[in-house]
Amino acid sequence: MSVPASGIYEHFLDLLSADTATGSGETPRNGGGPHSRRARYGEGLDASGAARPHFLTRDDWVRNQIDMALALDSVLTEDDIVMVAAPYELSFTGAVVERAAEMMGATVLSVGTSNTICPIPRALGLIRRYEVTALVCSPTLATEMADVDVSLGGRPGDTTIRRILCTGEALSPSRLGRIGDLWRATATPVFGTDSTPTVAVPCAYGALHLCEHRLRATLRGAAGDASAVAADVRGELLLAPAGSSPTQGVATGELVELRPDPCPCGDGSTVLTPLGRVADAVPSPSGPVSAVDVERVVFESPGLSPHFSWEIRDGAFHVTCAADPGAGRGREPARSLKARVRDELGVDVDVAIVEAGDRQGDGSRPAP
Repeated sequence: MSVPASGIYEHFLDLLSADTATGSGETPRNGGGPHSRRARYGEGLDASGAARPHFLTRDDWVRNQIDMALALDSVLTEDDIVMVAAPYELSFTGAVVERAAEMMGATVLSVGTSNTICPIPRALGLIRRYEVTALVCSPTLATEMADVDVSLGGRPGDTTIRRILCTGEALSPSRLGRIGDLWRATATPVFGTDSTPTVAVPCAYGALHLCEHRLRATLRGAAGDASAVAADVRGELLLAPAGSSPTQGVATGELVELRPDPCPCGDGSTVLTPLGRVADAVPSPSGPVSAVDVERVVFESPGLSPHFSWEIRDGAFHVTCAADPGAGRGREPARSLKARVRDELGVDVDVAIVEAGDRQGDGSRPAP
């Protein structure tokens, strides 16, 4: 990289004002100088599906970029060519990763997620033409791009992609690994919310570590109580500036687990496990169950590609996954997967396994 990671903070000190803004990405103060004014606008969805505005101050916007750049120091180099296929429209995600990659000295191809401007076949052509080495996108898009490449006669594993940064969706480690296998690359998660693009960053062991120097995290459980991080617990993530009171946390709508246990990487900050939206969880006797929980159980089974779609109907998960074409009859039957999910998670579920390439709801047929 062109600038040592240890010097990035110093490099951007002139962009940061002395007073600290909200830090959580929620509506900030307008006083206190030009750097604490609203500088970046984005939107997210609340529990009802309505659009909710979010603002970042200049200070917060730069600090989010710096934390992302420091995390990418072990992932990217100045020789990398990075394709960012993440949302830009009314979203912080694409821009913060792109700018962090630029800080590392990497070359960036910004293709966004608009199929009108850059459909998947064109993006695949750009990957090969410019020998892209890193792909930033959602897990679903990474899987779909691999599928389209195969349908066009290509082999995703033969491209120059060596690293995939998965953003925008929570997913299980087993599915993450299978996405990496599709591309013969290392797949790594990053995590942010609609209002705070950099909340937790990956370590060398694949764990997501909370940016505790900037953020304080608490959890709100099913009963609506807010509690400090003290044990292996899951609940709605509440974020506030570091050093603030636990009562100042702002609800994010994200279901997470927070673990203060030591990580093998040696970083003492809290490990955060994203589990999806609170509104998308199903209650069970042991607490809320997310699609990521279901996904974890499903992908313990061999013989499945990383395609995974789901919806909730009448309080039950309805899951569709795809058979790995190379697995033959060694895969677990759908009825067995259903039984294992019910036994392990205590929720109702329906599982359909379709043949690879038949997943769009247009004539999908169950696999035998």
